[in-house]
Amino acid sequence: MNKVLKTLIFLFTVQISMAQITSTGQLLDAMQVKNRTSWFKEFTFTQETITYDQSGAVRDTAIWYEAVSYPDHFRIDYNDKGQFVIFRNDSSYRFKDYEFQSDRLEPQEFLLFKGGMYFMSPAKVMDKLKAYGYDTSIFREDRMNGRRAYVVGAKKGDLSSKQFWIDAHHFYTIRRISGISRGRTLDVQYSDHKKVLGGWVEQTVTFYIGERLIQVERYLDIDASKTLDRSIFDPKKPNKYWFRK
Repeated sequence: MNKVLKTLIFLFTVQISMAQITSTGQLLDAMQVKNRTSWFKEFTFTQETITYDQSGAVRDTAIWYEAVSYPDHFRIDYNDKGQFVIFRNDSSYRFKDYEFQSDRLEPQEFLLFKGGMYFMSPAKVMDKLKAYGYDTSIFREDRMNGRRAYVVGAKKGDLSSKQFWIDAHHFYTIRRISGISRGRTLDVQYSDHKKVLGGWVEQTVTFYIGERLIQVERYLDIDASKTLDRSIFDPKKPNKYWFRK
């Protein structure tokens, strides 16, 4: 059997499996088949962060510098004066004036959806989802912005239970909803996805509490072409100036 025919059979098999996705387990398997061998491991970007007040007016605009190494390393530099946070292995390490301030358990579950799941087994991904509080037994199809989506964690019309939405064609995350405090929900929506090497990166992230807009993030200068220095994510001796060119 020649290589072209094998490729066509493989693509046909993937299309059939995608059409028959009816559970969270099947979704995770299909996502792995489509993206596991091609998704990039690391990337950096500059983030324009816009926050809004109660009236809907812009309260503040800031530029942050961010680096990701999947499955679970993430760093945000809030300025070039030594205020930053390193996330790794579900813990955070905060610095001010380049001096360590505190650490605590602080899972960044969105890393799993952004691409971290492609660097761990489907079984471990399922365990993580359950540990983060998603009811993986609830699965359905829906539509968002005119596109098919798979939804895990909530039934049709339920916008209060913890849930995540996956684009049914490309398998990138387009929405996450979770409870916060006093019965309120945080609704995070991902859009303007850009093809980057073998994966995707959202270029806009919009945050709502209930129906009130609280923050918009815009990703600029996305770069997945470099291998990142491990010191960027080392809380014992972090790289101070990694984002300077």
